[in-house]
Amino acid sequence: MSAKKKIVLILAAIALLISLSAYDAFYSAPSRITVRYETLQSIYIPDQLDDVQILFFSDLKYGTYMDQERTQKVIDHINDLAPDAVIFGGDLFEDTVEGQSEEDLTFLTEELKQIEAPLGKFAVLGDTDCVTQERQDAVRAVLYDADFEVLDNTSIRLHNSGSQAITLVGLQNLVNGSPDVDSAFANVSPTSYSLVVCHTPDEAGNVPTDRTNYFLAGHSLGGQAYWGLGALYTPAGAEMYLRGRHTISDAFTLDITTGVGTTMADVRFLADAELVVYTLKHTVINDQTAQ
Repeated sequence: MSAKKKIVLILAAIALLISLSAYDAFYSAPSRITVRYETLQSIYIPDQLDDVQILFFSDLKYGTYMDQERTQKVIDHINDLAPDAVIFGGDLFEDTVEGQSEEDLTFLTEELKQIEAPLGKFAVLGDTDCVTQERQDAVRAVLYDADFEVLDNTSIRLHNSGSQAITLVGLQNLVNGSPDVDSAFANVSPTSYSLVVCHTPDEAGNVPTDRTNYFLAGHSLGGQAYWGLGALYTPAGAEMYLRGRHTISDAFTLDITTGVGTTMADVRFLADAELVVYTLKHTVINDQTAQ
């Protein structure tokens, strides 16, 4: 084969790859849901919570692109995974949605209420949940009526058929909330495994390292369309930490989910929509590899 033909074939292959990637990014990836599994190991996770599964999802972004059909797909997928507990990371509505109809609020309440989680359903509020007091009140009402407990600069103890527990800590978002670390950690012991949740990942730099074992965040959608040197979506509150997992102060892990919805454009590239399932594992005292 001549050098000229080789060049033509290479260029044709590149063009085909670009076309397939673009098609996937605009027509398949936005509604495709992946499941990421992570294991959280620690001597501070009690044996009564060994193998408990906590599902984390964030950024539903209902409205512009996330319609009723796609929302039902997300809820059905969550229930198919049968988690023990569920945490929602905020942003019920899409960024550009200015109001919310009673029909939408009723639909979201009914769908979120269908999520089954025997150990509880919890949530923090995102920035789009707090754009106005009316929006915040509406989102809180939806979550409350759907049996979610909003962790608003506070903590709760998560049990599983016994007195032993881990601690869930919820913080307000950095963009238009008022994260109060002192209030949130007031009742958190350094000997209790603490799973901290905040919509905005940059808040991870402000929490006490001796009372934080793992930090969950969303908000950025992983950039939504990510090409290595840049991303489509880089919101305030995710400027230091945009995507992926990060070790903070050599003390704990920040884990940023890519969320399930989209904003600005219905496109995803190298940032698939995801549900994250965390399995808790109790480790023995001489295993110092765990967090």
